[in-house]
Amino acid sequence: MVKKFTLVFLLAGVCFAVTTAASAAVSPTVKLTLLNTLARADGEEYGFYGYGTGRLTLKSAGEKNVRAQLSLDTVIGDEVLLDVSRAYVKTRFPRFRITVGRDAVSWGEGTYFNAGDVIFGPVPVSGDLTAEVLRDDAVWLTSAYIPLGTYAFFEPVLLAPGLDLSVSAGTGNVGTGAAGSFSSASMRDTSAGGRVVTKIAGIKSEAGYLFSEAEGTHNPFLALQGHLLADLYLAASVSIPGPESGSYMEAAFSFGLFHLQSMKNRPAGDLSFRLEGLVRPSGEWEAVPGGSDAYGILLYPEAVWDAARTLSFLGRSVISPLDRSALFTAGVNWNVYEGLKVLGYIFMQAGEEEDLYGFRKPGGAGISAGLQYIY
Repeated sequence: MVKKFTLVFLLAGVCFAVTTAASAAVSPTVKLTLLNTLARADGEEYGFYGYGTGRLTLKSAGEKNVRAQLSLDTVIGDEVLLDVSRAYVKTRFPRFRITVGRDAVSWGEGTYFNAGDVIFGPVPVSGDLTAEVLRDDAVWLTSAYIPLGTYAFFEPVLLAPGLDLSVSAGTGNVGTGAAGSFSSASMRDTSAGGRVVTKIAGIKSEAGYLFSEAEGTHNPFLALQGHLLADLYLAASVSIPGPESGSYMEAAFSFGLFHLQSMKNRPAGDLSFRLEGLVRPSGEWEAVPGGSDAYGILLYPEAVWDAARTLSFLGRSVISPLDRSALFTAGVNWNVYEGLKVLGYIFMQAGEEEDLYGFRKPGGAGISAGLQYIY
């Protein structure tokens, strides 16, 4: 949570940016999602609360060789949390492109499980099955895009942590290294690597490597994506510890298939199905009390029915086969007016208290409904 004075100045800056966007080469967008939720709390009790998220996005416009974006996110409950989810500049030169700032990195293949994502991990950080984008994490980076052919490119990347501003508060000279401003910075928090993407016999092929100084690990990965009756994809990665890390080598494998069934009779709508799985050979292969996020196998099925142009239904689940528990989410999305959606979700955990998911756990069952407006 940001401090009050930081919040005041940040909101003042946001208001100034929005009011001047019309006269500048800036395209502003605001997305508000506001929900009321009834959910299981401790024991047999249920709680009712309001919860909302907002994202203000400012994108550059006018210069074809430069793109910039600033996105401010807020989480609204009994307190307000603020975060900068995107803050980058992308510049195109004659033979390559460069990105500097805070941006998403999409390595590997997978919507929910992605073993090729050696930066954020094979499982989404949030794990929110109601999110429009299940993997939306960003990191401070400097990267390049170097074309190697029609369907091939090389992308080197340098990942550095943001400067700890709390050390520099009040110095007024952060950018040039005021006293103490770099005292907490360490090369051990830096990662670097790259990937090569190409097409081989019609199959999208991706291979890459990331070295994490903080964990002392070497992380190569491989990902493939092709089509055979359905879109098929898989990814694999290995975390190889350095000689002084004291840890063991860990591997992860993920697979998935996606199929879109387009109905000729439009009133029947379109159906899409997705199934993904994650396998970790060194994970837990027996049920443990309370469950474990490191189980050796997890599954993610998803179905989406676009019943009409403005109405869609979705069902998502994370299944833990080892203790036979699961998390289920079903939702409806009704686009009533331009930019306005009515949202509704039902979620439930199936399992015992000693499982990874359990009905009697907090959040074991609930219903959520509200509005989303983009303007």
